[in-house]
Amino acid sequence: MGGRPVTRVPSEARSKANGASADVRRGAQTVHRAIDILEAFSANRPSLALAEICEAVNLTVPTTHRLLKALQHKEMVFWDPLSRRYSLGAGVMRLASLILNRDDLTASIQPSLEYLRNETHETVGFHGLIDNERVCLVELVSPLPIRMASGVGTAYPLYAGAAGKALLALMPDDQVDRLLSDACKAKLLSVDRRKALRRELEQIRSTGYATSRGETVAGAAAIATAVSNASGAAVGAINITGPADRMTVAKTKEFAVPLLKVTAEVMRQLGAAASPSTPDQGAPHHEAPRSRTSPLRQR
Repeated sequence: MGGRPVTRVPSEARSKANGASADVRRGAQTVHRAIDILEAFSANRPSLALAEICEAVNLTVPTTHRLLKALQHKEMVFWDPLSRRYSLGAGVMRLASLILNRDDLTASIQPSLEYLRNETHETVGFHGLIDNERVCLVELVSPLPIRMASGVGTAYPLYAGAAGKALLALMPDDQVDRLLSDACKAKLLSVDRRKALRRELEQIRSTGYATSRGETVAGAAAIATAVSNASGAAVGAINITGPADRMTVAKTKEFAVPLLKVTAEVMRQLGAAASPSTPDQGAPHHEAPRSRTSPLRQR
């Protein structure tokens, strides 16, 4: 008979190969389960009991406890023996600091955010564009007793909320179409909402800012502007949020003036051109220091 000779693998070798493959699958499953446990924590649920974690990740008590012990050993979770609850540990903060410190943008933007919070008395934050989501990287919470907060490290979709829409408005049309199409296919966005959002993005490009009311958090209102670097690429958004009954439509429009001024200043620090809709009235009077050349300029 023709054809290439068949190399027969001894049964012992096949068993070893299959065993190694199974080990890889089990290893990946363990990693996914550990990540699921870390993602069970949130701004609304910063600490969890063992039973709550089991329910959140749909694992048995022994398996969950074993994974928590491993995470605790690496300081990814912290166990409080008094409350008998778990929370995220110092190891998570160390990893997060690698993102926060990879360029000086988050440090240089701090004075501008402080100025905005002092002007508006509402929660002010910077949301970074990471993959196809926005993640709250810096947040200065409102000093008022009733306030809204995103929570540092919390990720949100780009198709909802003021900060997400501000970032979408700065992206190329083909990228926006792809993101919205994926959201529709996943049934996260209706066709009618997609059409309305497309019209809204045109308005955002005209005014230079985006607004939202109850899109990601019920009872919350927000206004945001996108920040781009020297090449014109979106790097994040400055966001002001508060209770909707306090941040009325009129009040939100008032906040647009200092927000646009601060955004123009931050973009000048990054070497980016100011948006045509940004009022050129000089920098806000908060003496925000000029940052050194940001790595964003070199990307």
